[in-house]
Amino acid sequence: MPRLPPPSQDFVEVLHARRSERLLEPVTFPEVAAVVREALKADFVGTGSLAGRKRKRMISAGALHPVRCVVIDRDARAVAYDDERDEFVSIEPRNASLLAVGLAKSEAVLPTANGHIISLISDTRAPSAVYENPQSLTWRDAGAVLQTLALVSEAFNLGFCPLGILGQELADAMLPEGHQFLGVGVAVIGRRVAR
Repeated sequence: MPRLPPPSQDFVEVLHARRSERLLEPVTFPEVAAVVREALKADFVGTGSLAGRKRKRMISAGALHPVRCVVIDRDARAVAYDDERDEFVSIEPRNASLLAVGLAKSEAVLPTANGHIISLISDTRAPSAVYENPQSLTWRDAGAVLQTLALVSEAFNLGFCPLGILGQELADAMLPEGHQFLGVGVAVIGRRVAR
């Protein structure tokens, strides 16, 4: 997949310009993939005694980074980003009707956003293995991922809007029964509509 560099902008300009965009038009998958990759790519993956640890651009409890991202287009095609291998993998949802329910909920929240759905799911096993009370850390990590995606979207001149729903239906639709992943957020990335 071609790598798209972000337009050159001063970081303070990005901070000041960032807004949730509610009117969005579709963009190409490579544009969305560039944002997801820039936000979530692991610059370092631990081995040996540091196995399971990663260095990324956002904070995470113990450098575990349990939040994963699945990009879903309007035709319900799903692609997961593997941050360790730095590749996008097409996935076939296990339950198409549950996926439709999750997408309908997303559309009900923001019917004017015609971009790609970003489903964030967290692997609850990683923080549970290290921390006694991992729930608050999971939610903090999810918020850090959403904020980073919002800033990177702005840097790429794309619109971004978190939907305020968790998206457990999306996680359940894409993963095998009995999985240990938690839906921790849904957002939309697209092109801003000129006003």
